[in-house]
Amino acid sequence: MNHSNESYLKETRRLHDKITYNFLMPVLYILFLCLSPPPVLIFTVVLSPLLFILFFNRKIFSRKFVTFSFIVYLVGSASYSCLPQFQYRSFHFFHPSWTKVEGSIIDYKISWVPTTRQSAASSSASITYRYKVGEKEQQVYASEAIRRYSNNLWNTDGDIAAHNLALNKQVQEYIHTKNYKILSDGTDHSRLFIPQDYFSFWGALPLQIILMLLKVIVTLVLIVLLPYLCIYVVARLQEDRRRNWR
Repeated sequence: MNHSNESYLKETRRLHDKITYNFLMPVLYILFLCLSPPPVLIFTVVLSPLLFILFFNRKIFSRKFVTFSFIVYLVGSASYSCLPQFQYRSFHFFHPSWTKVEGSIIDYKISWVPTTRQSAASSSASITYRYKVGEKEQQVYASEAIRRYSNNLWNTDGDIAAHNLALNKQVQEYIHTKNYKILSDGTDHSRLFIPQDYFSFWGALPLQIILMLLKVIVTLVLIVLLPYLCIYVVARLQEDRRRNWR
């Protein structure tokens, strides 16, 4: 009876693993790719098989390849998220019918957007801008056009105020230097690209998540090692004391 139950559990676990790794994970991964910006999609599809064959010298149709490809996808997504100038140029490249139009920012509002109550949050700037298409002037409200992500696991009121103030200064500078571009398809549709920096640290969510995880890992390591460190320090002090008494 026990042997029968054990065989049933093993078969159930095998079926569960097969569904998860051979069906569910690939389907979810394909959905991630389909919803990704074209540069990230191209980066993943082109580099994944090339790098996998180069480093592992194996056929790409395997579970290991899916895992490796997902890592490449994460690297591509993280890189893309911190390159505002490249985001603008790639969007323009893949949407050739959209053209740059003259426009200006007329108002903005800074607010704090928590993912949970206090952690994994960001300071956000909602922007109102206007532009002209022919003789017609359009006015658009862009919700959360800029976000300054926090890499703190827990944000105090002081952290929130500091992030909001920093983002407010950034937006003022972007407006003053006209560090933004507006694209339109000639109708009511438009997109505001702000800022136009080559690299954005605080605007890249993947980088902030990585830093947050590193902070957690370092903290846990210190907590685990602290007792051993204390024991080591006490032992050295006792050893030095014994040497001085001789």
